[in-house]
Amino acid sequence: MATASALAAAAVFVTGALGDAPQASAATVTTAWQSGAFSENTGGVVSRSDIVLGRPNTVNSQSLPLGDGSLGVAAWAANGFTAQLNRSDTLPYRLSPGQVQIPGLSAMTSASNFTGTLDLYNGVLKESGGGMTMQAWVPAGKDELIVNITGANPATRQTATLNLWSGRSPATAASGAIGSLAQTWVDNSQSGSSGATFGAMAAITAGGQNVTASVTNSQQVQVSFNPNADGSFRVVVAAPSWTGGNPTTTASNLIGGDTSASTSSLLSAQSSWWNGYWANSGLVEMNSADGTAQYMENLRTVYLYAEAASMRGTYPGSQAGVADMFAYDQDQQDWYPAGYWLWNLRGQIAANLSSGNFALNLPIFSMYLNDLPAIESWTGAQMGGKPGACVPETMRFNGNGYYNGGSNTQNASCALASSPSYNAETVTSGAEIALYIWQQYQDTGSIGFLQKYYPVLQQAAKFLLAYQSVGSDGYLHATANAHETQWAVSDPTTDLAADQALFPATISAATLLNTDSSLVAQLRTAENQIEPYARTDAATKTQLLTPAADAAGNDVIANSFQPAATLHNGENIGLEPVWPYGVVTDNSGTLTALAGRTYTSRPNQNAPDWSFDAVDAARLDMPAQVASGLTSITEGYQAYISGLASLSGSTPGDEPYLEQSSTVATAVDEALATDYDGTLRIAPAWPSGWDASGTVFIQGGSKVDVQIEGGTIATAAIQAGTSQTMAVRNPWPGQQAEVVNGSTGAVVVAPTTSATLSVPETAGSSYLIEKPSSPTTSLPFAQVTGTQATSAKHLGKVQIGLDPAAAYPNLAASYNNVGITADNNTAPGNWDGGGASFSETALTNAGAGPGAAITSSGVKFAFPNVTAGTNDNTVAEGQTISLSASRSTLGFLLSASYGPASGTGTITYTDGSTQSYTLTAPDWFSTTPPSGGALAVSSAYQNRQGNTTYSGTGSIFSETVALNAGKTLASVTLPPGGALASGTPALHIFAIATS
Repeated sequence: MATASALAAAAVFVTGALGDAPQASAATVTTAWQSGAFSENTGGVVSRSDIVLGRPNTVNSQSLPLGDGSLGVAAWAANGFTAQLNRSDTLPYRLSPGQVQIPGLSAMTSASNFTGTLDLYNGVLKESGGGMTMQAWVPAGKDELIVNITGANPATRQTATLNLWSGRSPATAASGAIGSLAQTWVDNSQSGSSGATFGAMAAITAGGQNVTASVTNSQQVQVSFNPNADGSFRVVVAAPSWTGGNPTTTASNLIGGDTSASTSSLLSAQSSWWNGYWANSGLVEMNSADGTAQYMENLRTVYLYAEAASMRGTYPGSQAGVADMFAYDQDQQDWYPAGYWLWNLRGQIAANLSSGNFALNLPIFSMYLNDLPAIESWTGAQMGGKPGACVPETMRFNGNGYYNGGSNTQNASCALASSPSYNAETVTSGAEIALYIWQQYQDTGSIGFLQKYYPVLQQAAKFLLAYQSVGSDGYLHATANAHETQWAVSDPTTDLAADQALFPATISAATLLNTDSSLVAQLRTAENQIEPYARTDAATKTQLLTPAADAAGNDVIANSFQPAATLHNGENIGLEPVWPYGVVTDNSGTLTALAGRTYTSRPNQNAPDWSFDAVDAARLDMPAQVASGLTSITEGYQAYISGLASLSGSTPGDEPYLEQSSTVATAVDEALATDYDGTLRIAPAWPSGWDASGTVFIQGGSKVDVQIEGGTIATAAIQAGTSQTMAVRNPWPGQQAEVVNGSTGAVVVAPTTSATLSVPETAGSSYLIEKPSSPTTSLPFAQVTGTQATSAKHLGKVQIGLDPAAAYPNLAASYNNVGITADNNTAPGNWDGGGASFSETALTNAGAGPGAAITSSGVKFAFPNVTAGTNDNTVAEGQTISLSASRSTLGFLLSASYGPASGTGTITYTDGSTQSYTLTAPDWFSTTPPSGGALAVSSAYQNRQGNTTYSGTGSIFSETVALNAGKTLASVTLPPGGALASGTPALHIFAIATS
């Protein structure tokens, strides 16, 4: 990474670096531009990112997402097929309508030829194995889950269950072929509650023969049926919005004829919506020699899919960057499920804008607009009687800043009585949501949209004017939070950036709508009263410096005018003016260099999962940092095979997060094409060595098609949505560029070396920006297309999809780790990814020598009979171990590095049925056995590299699982896990036995 001084010197000159790269030969560079259009095989491009299952995704954290925007589903292969239903309107706790299980699909998921694919282009999960096939989807615009099966035994009666769990008290009912669970409640138990009635309902039925529904218990209903004569059947589960009524009637009306309609007709309707969605989305195909670019493409495409599947309901489907609509752990919800964190929705809103999916932002915008009266009321009561709207950063869905049901204003947002705390005086969230609304207007040109949502800009601006006051120095001042990082400090950088961006946007909006002349006059005055950003020293970030310090090149933008104030969160506040506020650009002179230094010395690098580092790098024309930032945040946080992330790192947490992939999408788009300040930049920060072919939506209803091959900009085309003169930065600084009509080739801007081109555009026409010496249309034509994914993808230790299960005849054949070494040769040991190991001598002294018989938890185990320094245990990564036995108990001899480590695996019986089990191993330093298990071995010391020892104990534990009576074991699939790495918990298995 460049030093601060070098970066400051180079900040302006890296713009257009791709254009300066040596051009590849004409034979190797192609264009997809032909006959005035950008030619793209949409289905081929999207299918490159399909999620492939080489083995069953038996663990709930391996679930894959389905949805229609209102109903979300997490589907996995436990007990054949399991799916959790989720909605965003089951407030305030976002309770699940239930889980569905179809045990008869175990014959498919346990088959040796099992395979599966989440078909993103059509929104369908497809699986096959053992002569059976399954297609599962949530129909676009219809809140139901359809599971369509072929290849079942017509003579075998099937069941499908719908269930809730402890703590839920639904009304259960069965009527004819429909079983239902329904529950309503009133939102009246938290501070700031709405008093509204909410609820959750799900009803299950089936298409087949002799379908009957029954109530199994107070939390479960079931349908039983025979497949059709051809072995096909269909399970349909309705889960609409619910506040009461007759579940059976509601479900029957919703499902209609879907249990018996032809599969082709149902899938045709499904494909029609999804194919249309993709056709109108800006796709980006990416390639690099090391596969990193392809992986980022996959994440971006998965994001676009997940957003469409979860963000089209009455309320936004993500409330804190969490993929709540794809929750898999019953009613577990992170954070405050009744509230919304705007900071954590940033990447989603921005990516929806640049990909042209404007409708996906409407649930967010509409919630803030509809809540505006309540927000104004909250502001008047909690912010000293100030007018306007202080939008709470953590806003309850009904427009107040109470946090997590807390009493009074404890830790509330926009609440002076709660200060100092995380968001008590965060006063810029209103400006931020208002600016996204303004940007969506700029991108779409819809006056009707602006007219509807203008009140958000109006009231946010009124509040900021009222909250700040002019000091003796002539500048606006206020005490406020620098978001969550500094509390109650003087003139946070967030406030100054919000003023700089919101005031002119509101002036422009009001002028367009011919309204609020008095407010406009106040804002024009206030524009000249915004003080310069506080500076601080890059080294300690504690000194308060003035703009005069810029000359020495050692200062950075401070969080506030109290740079030494306590830090409470890991946010890079000094970069807020760069993004999302966009008031310091790559063309801001000394401020650009200052922002570059701020980026280089930012305190929080590529963490946490929502990190905007790659987005900031794209805005500052830093291609290498875009690539490294995207790679780092993905390897660090993308924990789920669905492409979703975990807040806690690269291992699954309580539920998946959407925010990491959304910032990937935003950064990719910003690096490829952007016009955030009205000047179009082509590939301003595209990483070296990455090829791209894609479309980015920009202002005026326009979009830009860009192709980069071998470092050469092959295609740069504007599809104009508005008649205007567009400012376009020359992609080849210092070299000639021209602009021609994309259909006729007529010259629109004659060859020039100007840094910025003024392009007169007519709505509906297209324009090519090209080098006169290498016209776009002189390149060979090649459509942008792709080949459907057929395997899982990997980037470092993370992956999208599942590889085929590694199958072994016994556990010893699967050993992949050296956990035991001789005291005089510790070099081979690597129990924990850091070179530590058990001592063979200490284990032998504790009764666990090579091949020793160890009885623990009532099971007799054979300790690995191997030479010290060779593989002696298996780090669990989903391996399947053959094991034939008809016993009552299955035992594991195990321990953990960087533990405790836990995971869920699968037991497969000879009849094709499966059973899930969960292991939790304490860390090897511990001597406390796991719940229900035992301490099997405790050695006196451990080994370290260099033939040294460590005096701490090394422990091995036992755990058991009760087997299904009367069944014969066929195999055991170990819990999934990643490659062994220092600092990451890993589950180690020494032996498996039965009793």
